[in-house]
Parts: sequence; C-alpha cells; structure tokens
Amino acid sequence: VMVWAALILVATTIPLADTALRTSIPWADKAVHLVLYLVLGGLVGAALSAGGHTSAGAWAAALLGLLVFAAMDEAHQLWLPHRVASVSDWIADAVGATVGLAAGMLLGTDIRPPGRVKERTGRHPDSHGG
Repeated sequence: VMVWAALILVATTIPLADTALRTSIPWADKAVHLVLYLVLGGLVGAALSAGGHTSAGAWAAALLGLLVFAAMDEAHQLWLPHRVASVSDWIADAVGATVGLAAGMLLGTDIRPPGRVKERTGRHPDSHGG
C-alpha cells in the first residue's frame, strides 16, 4: 500500500511536459487518476479484509483516509511548475478509491460456508477447548 501511494506522489510531482501521458484523448488524464486510485483503494481494502477489519467503521475510516490523501495529492500540485490541481481530478481519484476499496474488501474476504470458518487461533468457532 505504502509503495503504491509513494509511486502516486512521485508520478504527480513530475511536470506534465516531461511525461508521456500528455495526449489529445479527452478525459485520458481522468482515466489515469481513476486507475491509480482504484489500485490504491483495492490494496487498502484487501489489507483491511486480510486483517479482519471489515466493519463499516473501518471502511469509512479507510475511505476518508483515501479521500484526504487524494485531496492532498491534488493540493501539492498547486506549488509545482507545469502541474495543475483540479477538482475533477480529485473526483476521478475519489471514484477510483471508492470502487477499489469496496472491491478489495469484497475480494479480499475469505468466503467459506458459515460452519467452516475458523478463527485466527485455528480453532473452529464452536469449539470450547484451550
């Protein structure tokens, strides 16, 4: 998660004139934002799910963190030459992060029949042994 977040920050610090991402395709930059944050959200969701943090509170806190990270990523571009902070970029980030987080949490959940789920201790939830 941290490596991908760092890569996003590095990528959004490079002046646009120096990147191969400049294109005449409408909304291509929004698609790039969406995909970058889709992956980040997916990684966060999978990490939460793998750690057993699947409550609504965990999901909301993770989403808030992703949205703040995306806003800070856009805001830091205000001080960079040849970069522009954009609300529409942040919206693309937010959509990607939200969909990625939900997908990561759903796909990262270990789906088993209810009677077959084991706790982290390795014991069946109905066992009362020590």
